[in-house]
Amino acid sequence: MSSTPIRAIITFLVAASTALAADPPFVFRDVTKSAGLLPDVAGIKGHAAGWGDVDGDGWIDLYVGAFNTGGSKPNMFFRNRRGTFRLDGQKTLRLPSRPTGSIFVDLDNDGDLDLYVASMPAGAESRLAKRLGHPLRGCTLFRNDGGGKFTDVSKGNGACPAAFGGRSAAALDYDGDGLLDLLVGEDPNPGYNGSKTRSSRLFRNKGGLQFEDVTQKVGIPAGIPGLGVAAADVNNDGKPDLFIACGTGGNRLFLNAGGGKFREAPGTRKVFEWPTSRGDDMVCGVCFGDLNGDGLLDIVIGQHYSRPWIEPVANRLYLNRGIKDGVPAFEDVTEKVGLVPLPMKAPHVEVQDFDNDGKPDILTSIVKFADGKPHPVIFRNLGVKDGLPQFKADALAVNDFPNAEDKAAKRTGAFFDRIIKTKRIVYAAPCPSGDYDNDGRLDLFLPNWWMEAPSMLLRNETKGGHWLQVQVRGGKGVNRMGIGARVNVYAAGKLGDKSALLGLREIAVGFGYASGQPAIAHFGLGDATVVDVEVVLPHWKGMIVRKGVKADQRITL
Repeated sequence: MSSTPIRAIITFLVAASTALAADPPFVFRDVTKSAGLLPDVAGIKGHAAGWGDVDGDGWIDLYVGAFNTGGSKPNMFFRNRRGTFRLDGQKTLRLPSRPTGSIFVDLDNDGDLDLYVASMPAGAESRLAKRLGHPLRGCTLFRNDGGGKFTDVSKGNGACPAAFGGRSAAALDYDGDGLLDLLVGEDPNPGYNGSKTRSSRLFRNKGGLQFEDVTQKVGIPAGIPGLGVAAADVNNDGKPDLFIACGTGGNRLFLNAGGGKFREAPGTRKVFEWPTSRGDDMVCGVCFGDLNGDGLLDIVIGQHYSRPWIEPVANRLYLNRGIKDGVPAFEDVTEKVGLVPLPMKAPHVEVQDFDNDGKPDILTSIVKFADGKPHPVIFRNLGVKDGLPQFKADALAVNDFPNAEDKAAKRTGAFFDRIIKTKRIVYAAPCPSGDYDNDGRLDLFLPNWWMEAPSMLLRNETKGGHWLQVQVRGGKGVNRMGIGARVNVYAAGKLGDKSALLGLREIAVGFGYASGQPAIAHFGLGDATVVDVEVVLPHWKGMIVRKGVKADQRITL
């Protein structure tokens, strides 16, 4: 053999080794302790988390739901004091439950955020419930009486059925009356969730924090469970549509037909079908986002399969290929865009720009570790080629998980004991993003399901481009939070020019899995320092335009 091929092989091996050793482009630091969340979030079975500014001071607060089995702690509420957290002692919020979703949302349009906790009722009281003097609860609604002081108003309000296996929750104004309604998924296993049904519910807000179950009345059939739910306008008619993700019972897209009615999007049930989803192989999270800059919302779905370290499973991207007669056509482009199969459960998904380069990335709820440093598995958007966004998850290469020993641990319990011990990878059910320290970069909170492993607040320290955050304050028939408003950002001086669209987001609360996000549209702007902003209000109730907006700030329109 000549020396040239040998040198080529050596060069390739060195380059490959260097690539594996190099830090991924996203940089996050574990600040759980320094930010004040430890030791409170240690020793929990974390299964719900939600961000929201409950006292209006401009800093997002955090609610953490601890699934109440064994010795787990009760749910916890943390106040954000300029980037550090303090456990709030309100007893009403420290209830024992089996939460699988929580969202801060202004349900009475009084200008402050109420709290809805989706939870599964349990058949037997826990030791913790007895000690605290609380019965185990299902879904719960807390009214914000001002300044983040909460009162439990669940009894008889219509949105907290006594036997309902609540999972993820999302807020939307489906009928355009200016009041936010609640879409809540239900667990598919009645014997496990404490409910006799498995029907996801749409609760219509009647005002005064009173709700009506209108699920079947509006055209959503009974018997559709939902581990993940989300709402957004996928056919650009100004009205919010619904996606209910589960696998068991199907992944279902319902279009808002107006007049308070929904219809299932024709032909989409087959498109979104996961034939391998059954039993413990579940579909969980779902979110919307424009990933190729064409002004159409695409859909990302997250998996929760039982043994992906042996048989990896990809989270899937469905690209919106256009709208005909009010019906969007979606294509599964997962393999084409580089969303490779994942070696761990990744139930939560979000479309966000984590390096502020102007290209939205896809978050999973997996974290890998190298040299003790956390590396969230984020599919970085490399740009669009032939209409398709291209992605790469550099963090997958920071360590050798799963190696032969990992794959040999076929018994699930033994496997999870191993990953906790080796500390190379972990996943969380929820993983909501939010800029907790107001530095213009999106951070992550991951409540850990394993009591032996810590929950994590990961501060985003990625060097990136400029940014803009937009809040919408509704009025004249628009909900106060502006949920459902579409925010379009254009290059300066090119307002309305589709070819100059820098980003599109809808104001939304409650997407992914078991997560609640702040009602803020975050945009990475790359090199742009000045932009034009256009806000299209929900149900086409008006438009707000601002030209020459400077980057690197949060604005309220």
